[in-house]
Amino acid sequence: MSIEYAELLLERAKRYMHSAKRNFEEKLYDVSALEAEIAAQLALKAIIAKCGFHIPRTHRIRQLISFIIENELLPKDLIKKLSELIMRYRSQFIVLERAREVSQYGATLIDNDEAEIALNIAKKLVSLIEELWSLAK
Repeated sequence: MSIEYAELLLERAKRYMHSAKRNFEEKLYDVSALEAEIAAQLALKAIIAKCGFHIPRTHRIRQLISFIIENELLPKDLIKKLSELIMRYRSQFIVLERAREVSQYGATLIDNDEAEIALNIAKKLVSLIEELWSLAK
């Protein structure tokens, strides 16, 4: 994977985050939650690509984070920071992962609370990836 591709993925993640925030403000909660989930995924996939690995074919946020941790794609102290984030916000990550399925295929709508959780945890994750970007292998 090229650094240009990794940078493109990170830039897309930021654009999806921007759109997710805007759609949340417009009360389009299912769209906002879906875009937040996509933003988080793309940010994680960007860091994986930047480190020269093939991106796992999954939409699971926690699985992508586990891939980064297991393959030690970041220095140990940063791996610890990422691990702490996933443990501290485990239930929010579950909501974020669920957002994709419910938003696209669910028989119910994402409500304000779920969308807000998805948006906030995605913001934390994308911000962390941006912070770690220059430190990735």
